[in-house]
Amino acid sequence: MMNKKVIFLMLLQVLLFQTIFSCRQYIPKEVTNYQYFDKELSDTLVSEPLIAITNEDYLRYGVSVAYISIEGDTIIPFGKYAYFGTDTLKHFAYVMEHPNDSTYGRQVIIDKDENTLFDIVTYDIGPDYFNEGLTRVSRNGKMGFANIYGQLVIPCQFDFAMPFYDGKSEVTYTAREYLDGEDHLRIESEEWFVIDKKGNIIEGEKSQR
Repeated sequence: MMNKKVIFLMLLQVLLFQTIFSCRQYIPKEVTNYQYFDKELSDTLVSEPLIAITNEDYLRYGVSVAYISIEGDTIIPFGKYAYFGTDTLKHFAYVMEHPNDSTYGRQVIIDKDENTLFDIVTYDIGPDYFNEGLTRVSRNGKMGFANIYGQLVIPCQFDFAMPFYDGKSEVTYTAREYLDGEDHLRIESEEWFVIDKKGNIIEGEKSQR
């Protein structure tokens, strides 16, 4: 029979667990209905790249940006976007909507014709990295994966997706976001599963989350 001290410690653990979860501030999901442009899978030709310029001292995150041709012709003018890490626009660019000096909008991925391909998935303070040829992208709050040409390879259908490692990604349709005690964004879900680089579920592969 358990002694009183053991019972007390067990109850204390339960109360601590309940307190931690009751204090979590979950981030409500924003419902949007933006329209996006799909690049043809055959569109892999490298045309003349565009070069980022700014009307400020130097390129840094948040400054007004324009993109010009090698000949110096303005292709994407000032007054629309702010710099978000793309110095050379080959197939797409990471930018922030920036219609005037005091207003910032969405963080988006655009092509040379200013079509919006995706919303940016951020990692640390910048756009998500490419892992194994794919990067995470978002459309109306759902994550998927795009390739180096800005083409959607795995549809934006997941609440959250982890980067690919060894040809596998852990994903979920039911994620909740919250900030921990140090204001770091955390993700929780009870329904993680594993997919391959074609978006197929890998049967028998258990998520490590």
